[in-house]
Amino acid sequence: MSKIRFFLTREALVRKQRREISVLKTELSELQRQNESMRTGMRRCLTCEYRDSATRQ
Repeated sequence: MSKIRFFLTREALVRKQRREISVLKTELSELQRQNESMRTGMRRCLTCEYRDSATRQ
């Protein structure tokens, strides 16, 4: 009986970790999309320090 309980507990943990990984991947892709959008906007900005430092390099 303990082997079955161990197996089910382990499987439950794996499922939980997979769900958490899925959520984190979704968050990561959203943050990457927002980052790229901000980067694009900053490239167009004429007064941003980011733009100034990027043109000097």
